[in-house]
Amino acid sequence: MRLVTPMSETPVQAALERWRALSRGQRRTAIALLILIEANIGLLYGSGLLNLVDSIAGGKIPNDMVWLLQSLESISGGFFLVKILFDDVPAGWPRSISIALSPLFLLFIVGITLDNLFKGLNDDVRLTFDLISISTSTLTWSSTYLAIAVGLTLTYKVQRYGNFAQSELFMLGMYLSMVMVWSEHFFPMYDAPLDGTLAWSVLLWTLVAAFLLTGLAGIIIDRLVYRGFRRKEASPRVMMIASLGVALVLRAITYLRFGAGKKMFEPDADWRVPSLRWDIPTQKLRLNLGVRDLEEGETYTHGPTIGECTDIDGDGVLERLESEASTPLFDVYNAANDCLTEATTGYAYYKGAIPVLVFSSVILLLILLRKTRLGRRMRAVADNPDLAASSGINVERIQLTSAFLSAGISGMGGAIFAMTLRFTPETAFTLLLPSFAVIVLGTIGSIPGAIVGSLIVGFVRALSSPVLIGIGLPL
Repeated sequence: MRLVTPMSETPVQAALERWRALSRGQRRTAIALLILIEANIGLLYGSGLLNLVDSIAGGKIPNDMVWLLQSLESISGGFFLVKILFDDVPAGWPRSISIALSPLFLLFIVGITLDNLFKGLNDDVRLTFDLISISTSTLTWSSTYLAIAVGLTLTYKVQRYGNFAQSELFMLGMYLSMVMVWSEHFFPMYDAPLDGTLAWSVLLWTLVAAFLLTGLAGIIIDRLVYRGFRRKEASPRVMMIASLGVALVLRAITYLRFGAGKKMFEPDADWRVPSLRWDIPTQKLRLNLGVRDLEEGETYTHGPTIGECTDIDGDGVLERLESEASTPLFDVYNAANDCLTEATTGYAYYKGAIPVLVFSSVILLLILLRKTRLGRRMRAVADNPDLAASSGINVERIQLTSAFLSAGISGMGGAIFAMTLRFTPETAFTLLLPSFAVIVLGTIGSIPGAIVGSLIVGFVRALSSPVLIGIGLPL
């Protein structure tokens, strides 16, 4: 009788067995790291899979398309690692700390991607970040998004649908500010010349009117449109589509009344005087990405200026440090261009008013929801409308209150936002998608989460401006 010996495992089979023995998280991490490494090899050395495909195609793929896709692949690998952190890492303090630090990790991935991209293109770029400017821009944009997001959150919390007309209620607040300053009572103050004194009455009355009138508009829209759908027990999808129709109608009416021209709310001519601002000492960070090698005889000068700073007679008063070997990865300084005074960044009063008003309003709303009888009723309706109705709570009245508050806060935010830039009926709609990102990021239905989400989205918006400005010209 002949003995049959089992065939020995091939290296491929052994590798597959070891792969299958890994946990789900380990396999996904390996794939994410492979994506990340492959993309950066392609960016840095031109030896990635996309470069191979381009070579096979005879170089017919546009070069811009290759590095764009490789950059997207690299950043996607970073997001994949963060998703693995959320999905596969067991609960505990290491996971919590890692989640809290994940935005910084993603910024690091973006920085590495840009650095390798410009090295591969044999180019260099300098990104300058004014830390105070980024902080103040974060506050301004966060409060702007929060003014819409808190209305979306309150509507979803109580009525269980996403209101696509929320940005148009913000728009109503912007145009109500123009109606107020065009009125016979306030126009003389609006049209008054510069006198060096801020007039607060127009702004305060405008904010009160925007809150009340936009809130009233929210009640009217709720009664004319949404109540009928609620009585028919319409699904959230139907309610969302109805809100989209409301948004289109409100925008069309605004176009008919005010036209498509750009407008700006100025409660008083003195509000836009450049000197009316806070001058805040700042630190500046310069990132030098790409090729950082210096040629023979070339030097890198640290700080805001090149060469020596001189006094009024032309004599050198301060000499900047210079590097001869290579350009540093980053440079931190706080001196102004004269090398003597401390650098400052201005934050205009009218921009600072937005975060003060919006964050104060949201905090008051939180107090109302948690500490008052009305707030407890609203939370009861949000948790279980049928049980709340059987307990004697007037559910329709709570729906009215929710419509009034969500519309009023958004309208008031729109009125004060109208001071910051020239707007059209389309301006508010451009803020809607970031506001939805805020409520998704902060957990849908959570007002504290919306506050945190708005700060994150506002920070990304503020940080993206110097990055896009810095890399735009070299690319």
